[in-house]
Amino acid sequence: MSGQKWADFVVGQFIGGQAFIFGLALCVLGASLITFFSKTRIHTWARLAVLAGVVFVALSAAPFSFWVYAAFFTLLALAAFRPAEGLWRGQKAAYLLLLLLWAQSLLMVRTEVLYSLSPKIPLGTSDTLYVVGDSLSMGADPPGKNWPELLGDLAKLKVRNYSFGGARVESALDNARRINQDDALVILEIGGNDLLGGTSIPKYREDLEKMLALVCGPHRHVAMIELPLPPFYNRYGRVQRALAESHGVTLIPKRCLAKVISTPGATVDGLHLSNTGHALFAHALFEMFAH
Repeated sequence: MSGQKWADFVVGQFIGGQAFIFGLALCVLGASLITFFSKTRIHTWARLAVLAGVVFVALSAAPFSFWVYAAFFTLLALAAFRPAEGLWRGQKAAYLLLLLLWAQSLLMVRTEVLYSLSPKIPLGTSDTLYVVGDSLSMGADPPGKNWPELLGDLAKLKVRNYSFGGARVESALDNARRINQDDALVILEIGGNDLLGGTSIPKYREDLEKMLALVCGPHRHVAMIELPLPPFYNRYGRVQRALAESHGVTLIPKRCLAKVISTPGATVDGLHLSNTGHALFAHALFEMFAH
């Protein structure tokens, strides 16, 4: 694997969330070795594993709340670096800490696994696919088609692509208002420019709430592409997940877009999709349609 391919793979693992689970595994493994073995050399390697795991967990930006992370890192610190004296000394205390750490980790893994499962997007009776997005949903290298057009071809749907370069959630609201079909099938690919452009969390939440209120309806099927999250941008993901759940929106796992972005030749600049990238993403989405 070349240097660039390796770099793309690593980036994809982090922004897609897979590195988070690997990091948790390293943390729990290290803490378990420290608990069950007394040799100094094993403890040294185990603590290195814990520290590596902490880096993986932190950089993966899994969208958990501050309190979930605080509980995890507190348990991890006590299990892996607990002092020889004090409240937590003794083997029974060590086993209790490890048990709590395992329980916390399994709950976090379960949450991320559930969000990573491919959903089924119902087509309903709609004959038209509406897309509200930014430059990732626009044209590929000429004369290629973009992923909304390719997806429309695969699903035999007409396509109305209301995407434009630099779109943020707020600036795309007017395009969302153009969807006037009651049984519309809508895919939202929006929010990346808010994340990269520094839109505040309260503003992002307010705008996304408005967007979902506009596009959701009793007979509409709405799906939203989860944002691949750079390190320390957890809160954007928490807002997106919470609002998707409250509005009954199907959330397309971030690993889907992350996998395409990290595929060699799938982007023209490391982010915007090439013809190959648009085709890969269209096929990935089509597999989620309830045929």
